[in-house]
Amino acid sequence: MYCERCGKQLDEALNFCNGCGAQLRNAGESGQKSVLHTLVVALIVVATGGIGMLAVMLPILLDRVPRIEPVIAFAIFYMALLFGVCYMIMRPIMKLVDAKIAGKNIYDPAPATKQPLVQLPPKTTAQLEEQREPASVVDATTRTLEEIPLRRN
Repeated sequence: MYCERCGKQLDEALNFCNGCGAQLRNAGESGQKSVLHTLVVALIVVATGGIGMLAVMLPILLDRVPRIEPVIAFAIFYMALLFGVCYMIMRPIMKLVDAKIAGKNIYDPAPATKQPLVQLPPKTTAQLEEQREPASVVDATTRTLEEIPLRRN
């Protein structure tokens, strides 16, 4: 694969050219597809794994617990919790599907909403203030170590 802008040979997995920085393909669209795919796979794994775990736990609980009411309460609580987790995974999937149907890319804001980059003024490199006494650590240290004559009365 070659860059359309500078002609440099590139790896197929790259989204941007190493030489000139040009965008090679629509990175936002491929990112949106991969996120959608990942979320759908996660939803399927969580739902089937959760139901499978409940199917394994129910016979064990029914054998060990003398009354059926706590087992039913546990199963209802477990299913409600599993439904809540699946719903939390479904929310971003619904947003991605709606954006895909509308033809929008939620990872790339519309050109009208893009703000121009603000050029910040450079930091000033003002000169340091005049040096005060002592000028260095060595000067301050040697002054404190100088011998002081003792006065005796």
